Amino acid sequence: MQDAGRPFFLLVLLGLGACVTSGGDDASSAGEPRPFVPLPAEGPEPIGYFLVRFDRSLSAWSEGKLAASNAREESTLEALERDMRQRAVERKGELLAELESGAPANRRIAAAALGFSGDPVVLGAMLTALADPDPELVQKSLLGIGILADKDTPLPMITHLLDNAPEAWTRNNAAFALLEIARAGRRAPELRESAARALTDEEAGVRAQCATILGVVSDESAVALLAPLLYDEANLVALAAAVSLSSIGRAHSRQKGAVARHLVAALDEVRADRRAHVLGALRWLADADHGEDTRPWREWAARLP
Repeated sequence: MQDAGRPFFLLVLLGLGACVTSGGDDASSAGEPRPFVPLPAEGPEPIGYFLVRFDRSLSAWSEGKLAASNAREESTLEALERDMRQRAVERKGELLAELESGAPANRRIAAAALGFSGDPVVLGAMLTALADPDPELVQKSLLGIGILADKDTPLPMITHLLDNAPEAWTRNNAAFALLEIARAGRRAPELRESAARALTDEEAGVRAQCATILGVVSDESAVALLAPLLYDEANLVALAAAVSLSSIGRAHSRQKGAVARHLVAALDEVRADRRAHVLGALRWLADADHGEDTRPWREWAARLP
């Protein structure tokens, strides 16, 4: 409230000064212009208000990540991300202080906001927060770690939460963090192993992200694990499995035939909307289009070693 009221207070003082000095000044009394005296610039907004606004941006960013479907929406999302990065960098020190000792709500927002700073220095504080008893803080910290996407992030706490957290959102955000770390270039056995274990998680978002991880790291040993997910009850999971299988087949020629036959076998077993996704994965794997019918695809797959 002091910052908000300061400009008004200065205006009052300036007005009083003008009245005092104008008593014997006929020119001023006559309305001649006085020199312009600029007001001092206002300082940064209080950290509490900053966090409230950042939380709104975070909600808009999350919705945009899920819903962006055309160039205009993607451009809007990129502009929002740039703004959030700039704001997080400018207030990084205060965000760290809030994460370490702020009120619970402030700690949660700060944990996610720090991910946008792009500075690996903040990683230690977010990893420490993963041991906090507040599950919402843990979830926001995992989100921040995923946004930061430092390929050198220590994995044990994240994989432990993916394996053992009772809250679905915690496991979902742990999978997100591992996925973004993998996309940043991390290749580690514990990452692949944790993702493989989570393919049976009851949460579809976890299964889908972990299926994607196995494709990102091109884990050829995961072909047999991913194939059953083509029939998963959730389309999101089946699509992730199909894309990852094709990615592995493209990266490892010795797996191409097995991947092709798994995908072809699913063509006549899945419903029409999912069949289109499987066909798309086959076309990407083959770098060719053998049409809509199953038979030419089966013949092509049978010729592969």
